[in-house]
Amino acid sequence: MKTRIETLCAHSREALPSENPPLVAPIFQSSVWTLESIEQCEAVYDGSTPGFIYTRDANPNHRSLERILASLEEAEEAVVFASGMAALAGAVCSVASQGCRVVAARQLYGVTARLLDSELRRFGVDVEWVDITDLPAVELAAAAGAAVILAETVANPLIEVADIPALSEISRRVGARLLVDSTFASPFCCQPLLLGADLVIHSLTKFLGGHGDLTLGAVCGPQTLIAHVRTQAKVLGGAANPFDSWLALRGIATFPLRMERSVSNAGVLAGRLERHPSIRRVNYPGLASHPQHTRAREVMAHFGAMLSFELASGDAARHVIRSLSRIRFAPSLGDVATTVSYPLITSHRAFTAEQLAAAGITAGLIRLSVGIDHVDDVWADLQQALDSLGSTT
Repeated sequence: MKTRIETLCAHSREALPSENPPLVAPIFQSSVWTLESIEQCEAVYDGSTPGFIYTRDANPNHRSLERILASLEEAEEAVVFASGMAALAGAVCSVASQGCRVVAARQLYGVTARLLDSELRRFGVDVEWVDITDLPAVELAAAAGAAVILAETVANPLIEVADIPALSEISRRVGARLLVDSTFASPFCCQPLLLGADLVIHSLTKFLGGHGDLTLGAVCGPQTLIAHVRTQAKVLGGAANPFDSWLALRGIATFPLRMERSVSNAGVLAGRLERHPSIRRVNYPGLASHPQHTRAREVMAHFGAMLSFELASGDAARHVIRSLSRIRFAPSLGDVATTVSYPLITSHRAFTAEQLAAAGITAGLIRLSVGIDHVDDVWADLQQALDSLGSTT
């Protein structure tokens, strides 16, 4: 019987059988999988048979990405989300519940702070803000009955370093879960699970993806906890996109090479910036002047590719950013090219004046995400922009 044109077109996208696999896994841009029988469907759902049913639940691209992420963090499992904030929300919601208390670092990313203050409080979650580098203050806050301690390995934008082993000890004593957002550090520089964290969170949009062309997040940890996190991804609809997952896998292929160069560049730039007369302070854990330099040497394998520096005023900061010719202003981080951001109007724009003062964020603060460009070209651009401050005074 001849098949009609309507049926031919409707079935035009079906996969061709193949006896030998491709070198690079394809993009599984399908929302649903076919099944041979009801029995197979039930077996896939209950996990007794491998397979896929619906991309919101799982997808081959997701699974491949989750496998390598778990390996990078030496975790039992990982689950990918549509964004870093979706991953962070999923991680927090998997361990927090109505009436519990979250002890949160006052150094957290601005949108994370908004999630805790504006959203979770509406559902009966109490949030107490502390200086995460002040361990007695953290212990005092946690001893009052914390279910969660939330910190960042390296804080945005002052590049403060958390003492993860000490925070882990505190969390164990009070029966809390320690959640660590390690986006700024990446697994190249730190593996928080090995230091005692319960869950580690990443925005894959940044260093792991590395090319500014995807938006994804992930949570890594033990199977018992990741099972609850995975439920958040399914039920709240935070599933990752197959194409972005494929892009992340491509980025991870060069991740250690990119990070080695970026970290090296950051160390050189931090030293040169610290010697420039227009700069009041440089925040980089590799500098002996950094307040957590000793701690960074203990908890980090490398000092990272993020730094920030402070000028005398907001006018000076804006002038320097406007004067850059090669370094692009981009309010994100982790790209192959070096970029600059201005926290006052980007990551922390929702902060009040009081919150900015408490976080130590001034109008003169500039953040630099260091890429793989030649370090002398980056420095030449920074130097001419900083030197031009003299002509404006």
